[in-house]
Amino acid sequence: MRFHRFSGEHVRRLAPEDHHKLATSEPLTKMVIKVKHYPDWEIFVKRSSGIRCLDVFQAIFEAFNTPLTPAEKQMLVPSHMRASVEETFRLRCKAWPGLPDAELAHGWKRVDVLQQATLFLGLTQPQAGGDWMLNLGRST
Repeated sequence: MRFHRFSGEHVRRLAPEDHHKLATSEPLTKMVIKVKHYPDWEIFVKRSSGIRCLDVFQAIFEAFNTPLTPAEKQMLVPSHMRASVEETFRLRCKAWPGLPDAELAHGWKRVDVLQQATLFLGLTQPQAGGDWMLNLGRST
């Protein structure tokens, strides 16, 4: 799996040795990450010895690998978007290594609702000491 980091206008690959570096300039033991357009999807990251980049990436992966509840599906996916989300879901399942049928059985996941906006562009903190915002974009 490749990870990227936001660097001004440029996206660059995060080197494997950077995965274990602290995620912020000041060590944090707890972090709340919000997802734009999805206010109920809060991502919580904790690590008593300081949150690393790897901890952030794992928490984001787990949050978006979560199956949608029927209520979320109704609330988050308007009828005009359902065919597009279904197509994204089927493409993701087809690309899943090894067990596409098992992945199909899990149904739509949060990542499917994002459709193609899955490129990690970093985290920003709009207010000092506040929650963090996950920045996502489309890969070209």
